[in-house]
Amino acid sequence: MSKRRVDRAIILAAGKGSRLAQDDALPKPLRPVAGTAMVLRIVRTLVKEGIREVVVIVGYEAAQIRAALTPVGEALGVTVTFVENPLWERSNGVSLLAAAEHLDRECLLTMSDHLVAPELVRRLVRAELPAGACALGVDFDIERCFDLDDATKVRVQGHTIQAISKDLTDFNAIDTGIFRINGALARELRGLYERRGDASLSDGVRALAARGLFVAVDVGDARWIDIDTPAAHARAEAMLRVFGDDLDDDLESLSPPAHGPIDPDAMEVFTPSWVRGAAPYREDHFQLADREARHRDGFARLMSNESPFAPSARVTEAVMAALTRGHRYPDAAMSREIRRRLAAECGLTEESCVLGAGSSEVIDLLVRTFVAPGEEVVVAVPTFSMYESRTRVAGGVPVIVPMRDDLTLDVPAVLEAVTERTKLLFLCSPNNPTGRRVTPAALHRLLRLGIPVAVDEAYVEFGDDGDSVASLIASHPNLIVVRTFSKAYGLAGLRVGYALAAAAVARLIARVKLPWNVSTLALAAALAVLDDRDEFRRRRDVLRAERAYLLRELGGLDGVEVFESAGNFLLLDIHETGISADSVVQHLLQDGVFIRSLASHHLRRGYVRVSLGAREENRRCVEALRRVFTRARPRPTAQ
Repeated sequence: MSKRRVDRAIILAAGKGSRLAQDDALPKPLRPVAGTAMVLRIVRTLVKEGIREVVVIVGYEAAQIRAALTPVGEALGVTVTFVENPLWERSNGVSLLAAAEHLDRECLLTMSDHLVAPELVRRLVRAELPAGACALGVDFDIERCFDLDDATKVRVQGHTIQAISKDLTDFNAIDTGIFRINGALARELRGLYERRGDASLSDGVRALAARGLFVAVDVGDARWIDIDTPAAHARAEAMLRVFGDDLDDDLESLSPPAHGPIDPDAMEVFTPSWVRGAAPYREDHFQLADREARHRDGFARLMSNESPFAPSARVTEAVMAALTRGHRYPDAAMSREIRRRLAAECGLTEESCVLGAGSSEVIDLLVRTFVAPGEEVVVAVPTFSMYESRTRVAGGVPVIVPMRDDLTLDVPAVLEAVTERTKLLFLCSPNNPTGRRVTPAALHRLLRLGIPVAVDEAYVEFGDDGDSVASLIASHPNLIVVRTFSKAYGLAGLRVGYALAAAAVARLIARVKLPWNVSTLALAAALAVLDDRDEFRRRRDVLRAERAYLLRELGGLDGVEVFESAGNFLLLDIHETGISADSVVQHLLQDGVFIRSLASHHLRRGYVRVSLGAREENRRCVEALRRVFTRARPRPTAQ
């Protein structure tokens, strides 16, 4: 064993980094983190640890990187040499080969998108290595890896690397992206490249490791992060705000800004990685609709599958009366009565019903009841986005299964997606946005899997009596039915939903549910709606008639395919009209009609969804769509 002086470093900065790309077209190494380009932060760290010569391998946007780094050498007292890799689109091992002549002595190798604490560099430089061996800094604390799925995994035995790959399943460490290398690695990569026409760094590591010549150096508690995605970029900025430019715990070494007030944005460093990576539900369409409604008389909100009918007089009176009890916690007796009545309709007992603040909360309850971080939830798309988003927020893994080209459920594909890690399957019937029901045969095949199957029946009241699958709960205890008062009952703003399940399953869900999750006002409204059956049936019949009208009229538009629907909405395939879904939405907005573009809902072509509105709103929608598609229709060529 021996210690060697290391004063040269190679930085790989040739790739495009498309996953981090933004509108400003900066190459990835120049992407600023906390106001300073990533590659400049790396150079500063290397110089602090004794590096006096930096070799930067460039490729994509090489001129920009040269221009940015050329003044750095003089300012930091370090020699900066640039090596251009014309084959930068190939693997990173090919980039290193471009600088093979600089491997005439031992040097460090790092990526342009990995920020590391100086202590990590220090440990790698000071490590004692066997003669001729290379080394990789590895982190044995796997839990703190920001993006484990994308990380390069390493299996270490003793101090030697045994295996390395992104897809490795048997591993005990993570590659930090910083190496101590020599000419042996270049020779291995050269041989691999000549045989295959490509070579990655991991290929070279594996080749040397097979001869016991690649050592793993434990980086200990030294911080590092691979900035490969926007989420990782945000994480890096938070780390720098909290720990300073050196990512160091030593308060004496922190730069002055780190001693200032705590930045609220820095709190994200304490959240789990799945929360940091989650996107909040976008409510832009609600905000837009509210703004337009304030400025236009008769604005038609046909974008969110809401009821066009305001609460009935009976519901309004019940809510006003409940206001006088607003200082008390919600009435448990009222909750039990609602649960009893809802369960009895399906031949179940009160114990089989769990109330939630809308079906969205019920969906969240199901995920938190059955799914642990890293476990899987199967979702057939296109469908309600909440199944996927709530799974991600809980740390689960949504397994997305596309429907067939005709937008029917691909049962064999769903069955194939189920693994030993699957804890929940979500189905929507009628499905939002296709309007189609899950067939009894398909449901029975999926229930036979034995895993929890949640069937969201948010729109079941708009179909035929008997469409519900809740009667199967008695014979299939893995079936959970999700319902809501938001759609047919018109209480979207009051938030009442519920789950129907076998009593034992409902008790599990109730353990997760917060107490008093449904407000006094919402309970009063729900009970009043259940009492107002005649009004409910009248409104439902009106909407069924309006659905038939829209299906007939919209189906007659050239280039438009309308899907039959059992819900309070219709899905329109408009791709043959030649006008995009977003353009159609914008054109209709000018006419005071708001429908929904489904361009980002796992659909491959141009689709829009039209919710059922009041009679006049539906007719305005038809006329507006007719005008849009008439204008878009190409004129016949003159003879």
